[in-house]
Amino acid sequence: MEDAPERQLLSRMIRASRFERGLYAEVAADATATRQAVQVVVIVALVTTFSGLIGDLLDLPDLSWFGFNDEAAEPVGGTGIVTGLVFTGIVTGLVFTPIAAIVGWLAWSGAAWLVGTRLIAPSMQDVEFLSVARAIGFADAPGVVGVVAFIPVLGFFVQLAVLLWVLATSFFAIRESMRLSDGQAVATMVVSVIALVILIVILFVGAVLVGAFGAAFGGVLP
Repeated sequence: MEDAPERQLLSRMIRASRFERGLYAEVAADATATRQAVQVVVIVALVTTFSGLIGDLLDLPDLSWFGFNDEAAEPVGGTGIVTGLVFTGIVTGLVFTPIAAIVGWLAWSGAAWLVGTRLIAPSMQDVEFLSVARAIGFADAPGVVGVVAFIPVLGFFVQLAVLLWVLATSFFAIRESMRLSDGQAVATMVVSVIALVILIVILFVGAVLVGAFGAAFGGVLP
C-alpha cells in the first residue's frame, strides 16, 4: 500500500535531511516528485518568512517615543502602525517570498545542471534538468529548522547550522542526481555559485546603469 502524498513528502524530507543518498537518486528518477520538490521549496520559504516576521515583531521599537500609544493603534490611513507592518510582512511572505524562492531554486538547479553535465562531466549529458532540480529541491528540507531562528542569540547559530546543513545536502543532491564523484560534485557547486554571483552582479550593474541613464536623459529625450 502506497503512502499518502503528505506522509510520503514528510518521509522524503526527513530522509533528505539525514543525508540519505538513496533519497536523492530516488527523487531524481521520479518524475512525479517535481511537485513535491516545489512544495519543499515553498514550505521552507514560508517557514523562513514566519520566523522572520516573529523576529521583526519582537524587534519593534517603542512607538511611544514617536507619540503613539502602547498598542500603536494610532490610525494611519485607517490602519494601525503595527497592524500595517504585520499585514505588509504577511503579504510579502505569502506572495513574494515563495516566488523568489522558486526562482532561486530554478536558477541554482539550472546552474548546477549546466556546469555539472556540460563542463565538469560532459559524459553525463543524458541527465535531465528536472532530475537535478528535484534533488536540489529536497536538499532544501533542513531549512524548516529555521522556524526557531527568531529566538534571540540562538537564532544566529540556527541560521548558520541550517546554511551548512543545506550546503551538505546540496552536495549529495548534486552528486547523486548527476552521478558525479565527490570531487566533481564539489567543483560543480563551486563553479555554479561563482557563475550565479557573476550573473547577479551583471544584472545589478545593468539595472543601476539603466536607472542612471533614465534619470540623466529622461528629461532630455522627447
